[in-house]
Amino acid sequence: MKHCSKCLMPSSRPGIVFDKFGVCSACNWHKKKKKIDWKSRQKKFKEIINWAKKYSFRGHDCVLGVSGGKDSYWQAFKLRQLGLNPLLVNYTCSDGTELGKFNLENLIKHNFSLISIQPNPNVAKKLAKKSFLKFGNVAKFSEFSLFTIPLRAAISYKIPLVFFGENPALEAGDLNKNRAGWDAIGIKDNHTLAGASIKIWEDREIKKEDLALYTFPSDKEIKKWGGRSIFMGYFFNWSGWRNAIFSRQKGMKFHQDSYKNIGNLYKHNSLDTDFTIVNSMLKHIKFGFGHTTEFVSYDIRDKRITRREGAALVKALDGRCAKKYIQRFCDWSHISYDLFHKKKEIFYGEMWNKNKGKWKLKSPAWQSYNDLDEIDINQILKRISTDA
Repeated sequence: MKHCSKCLMPSSRPGIVFDKFGVCSACNWHKKKKKIDWKSRQKKFKEIINWAKKYSFRGHDCVLGVSGGKDSYWQAFKLRQLGLNPLLVNYTCSDGTELGKFNLENLIKHNFSLISIQPNPNVAKKLAKKSFLKFGNVAKFSEFSLFTIPLRAAISYKIPLVFFGENPALEAGDLNKNRAGWDAIGIKDNHTLAGASIKIWEDREIKKEDLALYTFPSDKEIKKWGGRSIFMGYFFNWSGWRNAIFSRQKGMKFHQDSYKNIGNLYKHNSLDTDFTIVNSMLKHIKFGFGHTTEFVSYDIRDKRITRREGAALVKALDGRCAKKYIQRFCDWSHISYDLFHKKKEIFYGEMWNKNKGKWKLKSPAWQSYNDLDEIDINQILKRISTDA
């Protein structure tokens, strides 16, 4: 496993590409963004808005998929500022947190309309269990609904436009060349959804009819609808860090647990479900990196921290997950704590070595730095915090 020479993204990230200088595709995209004519793109965005208004019949001219997090806040207010009346559509987690519920309720108190859709919780628990046991990803099943439900709401209400946030194929280096950078219909072909086939979930306990809200609209349904699905991040100079500061100003509450318990350098992430914290730990097991590596890479590109400081944060935080979050997932999905730890062993990737019962990364992101113990990570966390 090698790491980007500019940020700390590893070669083990699915879909990542390194150039001849050892620079990852996400860093190269970030460099290209500086030369983008954003005014021209926003002009194109307004053309799409004007197109949608011609076909809007029910008071709402677009659908915005929201979780109640930082990006949801920024997007909702931005669309309103641009003259749109968005219908907010939320996939409600069966394992949702009180913090997530508060933030979603706080968002709609700013005079937005919201539809919340919660799939059958008993089916969700079965899917979560299967998702972990088969894929080592406790949230893989729910990632289908995050994109499916807003699209299905738009089709049902004959609303011609659906918005999502950033395009992961660009921002994170998960490249997908089959669609334009703004076209979110193509999300079904990216690494996470992998064609959006529900057949991987069907078994004796889970039937096809149980999976309607996890089923991506067919090409025939999309064509009949005639609408568009858009990544807003393509048209605006996207910054999750700035979005977090904006949402805080609008009343959004952040995580109160310690950085080490959540395995992240930011407390504005994973607010609607604690199981994302578990998933970051599993991601670290499978691919050798978790949320901390993701976020420090953004921060290095934006020059909020140095690569050396990022390495110190990765060493201190990446892959961490407090036992209480694992236990909650086990209790909710009806998996014993011992079975969870037994099964997670099989997902350790080739970037790990096991010696005397302990796993150790072969090539950690911090291996080229010898003086990281001299760095006060608390000072770094304080300096870049969005929780002010």
